[in-house]
Amino acid sequence: MIKRLALGVVLAGVMTPAMAGIPVEAERTCPVGGETFTIVETLSCTTFGRTMSFRSLSSCDFVTRLPVCPGNGLPLYKEFSPDEVTRLETLLATSAFADLGDLEPWQRAYRIAGELGDTGSKQGFLLLLQALWYESDSFLKNATALEAFVREAEGELERVEKREKPFVAAIVSYTLAAAGQPDRAEDWFGRATALTEALASENGDVTYLRAYLEKVSACRADMSAESCSPNAPFRPE
Repeated sequence: MIKRLALGVVLAGVMTPAMAGIPVEAERTCPVGGETFTIVETLSCTTFGRTMSFRSLSSCDFVTRLPVCPGNGLPLYKEFSPDEVTRLETLLATSAFADLGDLEPWQRAYRIAGELGDTGSKQGFLLLLQALWYESDSFLKNATALEAFVREAEGELERVEKREKPFVAAIVSYTLAAAGQPDRAEDWFGRATALTEALASENGDVTYLRAYLEKVSACRADMSAESCSPNAPFRPE
C-alpha cells in the first residue's frame, strides 16, 4: 500500500475516471506470532480532490491502509525480510516496544522503521505523512514525530522531482502552522513559494500549486477556522 502512495503517484492522480470503490476481504498473517487476521482491500478506487493536509479524497476510504497484528500490535508497513522478522521478534519482547503501544499505528510504524533502518528515506517520509493524514490530532501534538517529519521532509526535497518539491515544502508549512509553530511555518512557506516560482520560470504549470499556497497562507492567519483543519476539503478558487 505504501509504495502506491509516493507523492509523485498522488500528484499524478488528480483526475481519474469516476469509479466506485469495491471492497474485498483478504487475509494477512502476522510475521511474528503467526496470527491470521482479515483486512479490507479494493478492486477499484476514484480520487476526487484533496484535504488541507493534501490527503487524497477517494471512494475507497474503507480500505485497511495499515494492517496491524491484533495480538501484538505490530504495524505491517511493508513485507519484512527473514532477517527483519528475527529482529522484530527480539524487539517485540522488549519494554521499549511495549512503550510504543500508546502511539497510534502510523506513528508506531515509524518508530519500528527506525529500529530496522527504514527512516531517512522515502518510506520514512511517507509513514509520517500518513500519520498526518490519518492520525492528525495525535500527530500534531507529538513533538518527537513532528520533528522527525521535518527531518524526513528535508531528505524528501532532495529525492523528488522538481515539480514535486514545492508541494513537499507547502505541506510542511501547513503542518507546522497546524501544530502551532507559525515562525517555522513561515520559513517553509517561503521555501515553497520560491520553489513554485522557480518551476513557473521553466514554464511549469503551477496553477493548482498556487491555489494551494494561497489557501495555506490564509489558514496560517487563522488555523482555528474549520476550513483549515487537516481533514477539511481543499477547494481551489
